[in-house]
Amino acid sequence: MLGLQSRFKILSLTLICFVALIVAVGTGCPRTVPTGKAKVTTAFTADSGSFKNALLKSLSTEKAVVAIDDVYSLTVTIDEIALDLEDDDGEEEGDDDKANKAKVVVFTGPLDVNLLDLTAVSEALSTAEVPAGTYTKIRLAISNPRLALNSDPNTEITNIKLTANGHLFINQTFTLQDGEQTLLLLDFGGIHLVLNGNGRYVLTPQLQADLTQMSADVMASGEIANLDMDADVFTLLLMDGELEVDYSGAAIFLETDTDTATGTEADLADGLMVEVTGLLQVDGSVVASSVRILPAAP
Repeated sequence: MLGLQSRFKILSLTLICFVALIVAVGTGCPRTVPTGKAKVTTAFTADSGSFKNALLKSLSTEKAVVAIDDVYSLTVTIDEIALDLEDDDGEEEGDDDKANKAKVVVFTGPLDVNLLDLTAVSEALSTAEVPAGTYTKIRLAISNPRLALNSDPNTEITNIKLTANGHLFINQTFTLQDGEQTLLLLDFGGIHLVLNGNGRYVLTPQLQADLTQMSADVMASGEIANLDMDADVFTLLLMDGELEVDYSGAAIFLETDTDTATGTEADLADGLMVEVTGLLQVDGSVVASSVRILPAAP
């Protein structure tokens, strides 16, 4: 992830889907199948209350739960985020001929995320246009977990097993209407991390889901495009998709700045890599509180 340092704590994986206009699908009620397109903005966080609680107790005396205070960082690679689309008959598409219709990808990685950076803010990942319709499942594919301990923060531990091979999902039915704009917030509420007697770590994410409506504090890294100094806006190009950024009230940090911003609007330019912090609206735009210019890629 561009411009991020890490730390960590984690316990269960909570997935929260923020929806601008929520249509509940009631049991036994007639369902109207919408047509058209909806927009989904996806962000990632680790800010649920369970993240800050103690780790789950070990199920075996041969396993040692890794203490939160011992962990310096935990990084995972996000490979894909996808939604399962229900067919017109109210059944989830499942056979090989319908697989492409059933699986609607809203993010394609790989993107490294250091989870301790996300305890008070979300990382905006992507924007995507998806078919309007009823969805029945949210899927998350992660891989390559790497751990560093406070006792030796410069040594990366890769001997970590991901349960379920890193393929996580949550059964959740929700409907996106034509023209609807949705904020999908994936919340790493925590994990179960243990050290086996054979010296191998086991990482066990657990999924939950809620539907609600609100904005979210985010940070997002990408390239500036379409800079408009008259309107104080620019487009932030993400790995997948883009975000519109209003920087009119933002502090601008130069590469050499630490706590105090010394930059001005004149330091911004198309093509610069930046990290934006601010409030992500349900419509996918960001009202920035800070814009930090990142070092150019080597």
